[in-house]
Amino acid sequence: MKAIATFQLIGGEVYRTNTYLQFGASRESLGAVVMLNPGSSDLQGEARKKLIMNGSHTDETTLDNTMKQLVQFMNSTHSRLEGRLHIYNLFYVRNSANLESIELFELLKATGKYPTITLPSLLEMSQHPWILIGWGIEKRRRWKFYEEEKREWLQLIEDSGIPHFGIQAENNEFYHPCPNGPAKTERLYQLIETFNLKIKPLTIES
Repeated sequence: MKAIATFQLIGGEVYRTNTYLQFGASRESLGAVVMLNPGSSDLQGEARKKLIMNGSHTDETTLDNTMKQLVQFMNSTHSRLEGRLHIYNLFYVRNSANLESIELFELLKATGKYPTITLPSLLEMSQHPWILIGWGIEKRRRWKFYEEEKREWLQLIEDSGIPHFGIQAENNEFYHPCPNGPAKTERLYQLIETFNLKIKPLTIES
C-alpha cells in the first residue's frame, strides 16, 4: 500500500489535502477517517523539490505514525483490502503538535490567512461505507473556529446517514486513533473491537 496526498505552500505554511491510503489498484472507498490536522507525513526527494518549486504538488508521501496505525487497523478488520481509506481533517495546516496546531489554526482563521477549504459534499460522503471520528479531546474556551469545524463535521456526518464510530470520551468527544506511548496499542484494540461490533455487521448486511 502507499499514501497519496496533495501538498501546498500557502503564506509560509504547509497544507496537506486530498489524502488517502491506497490498497491495491481500486479507487473504491474502503472507509474514511476524520482527524484533527495533518502530522509529519511528508514528500521526499524530487516530489518535495516540485512542491517548493511550484507551490503545490500531489504525490506519494511518507507514512507517519497515525497512518501506520490506520494500516494496522485496516489489516485487522478487513479480509480483503482493495481500495482507498480517505483521510479528512478538521483543518489542513500541517503541524504534529496538537495544541500548537489548533492555536495556529485559530490565528490563521482570525487573521483571514487560512485558505478557503470547504467540507466534502454529501455526494462525496456517500461513497464511504463508514467513517471513523478521531480528532482528539483537546478543549479550550477560546478555540471558537476549532469548535465550529467540529460542529459542522458532526452535522455533515449526521446528514449523510453513514455509519460512524470512534472511541468516545466525555462530552461527546472522540479520542485520537494513535496516541503516544503505551496507550497506542490499547487504542488499536479498542478501534478494532468497536468496528467489529458496530460497523462490520452493517457492511455484511449491505
